[in-house]
Amino acid sequence: ANDEAKVRMDGTRDARNPFTGLAFKLEAGRFGQLTYVRVYQGRLKRGDFIVNTRTGKKVKVSRLVRLHANKMEDVDDVDAGDIAALFGIECNSGDTFVADGAPRLTMESIHVP
Repeated sequence: ANDEAKVRMDGTRDARNPFTGLAFKLEAGRFGQLTYVRVYQGRLKRGDFIVNTRTGKKVKVSRLVRLHANKMEDVDDVDAGDIAALFGIECNSGDTFVADGAPRLTMESIHVP
């Protein structure tokens, strides 16, 4: 049975809705794998546990950075609409992450020509 259904994300920049984000770029950095994440809904905070919906693996967000040109700024949280990077999170490009305990949604991947 195909249980796919489209879910509309709420892009309000606050923590009312559970975090949903998409890993869209991976980079080998000085501190291990750097995972670029676009936040589609909710808020992601340093220290949060998030779940990779493809693997079911729960991981802790130990370091969260916002990118400005070629500089990285450590931040405590990011909201819907932000692009951030996570360190040491093993995943594939196109993986969806959700807040621990939130519905296990899967985002459509971003097409980059």
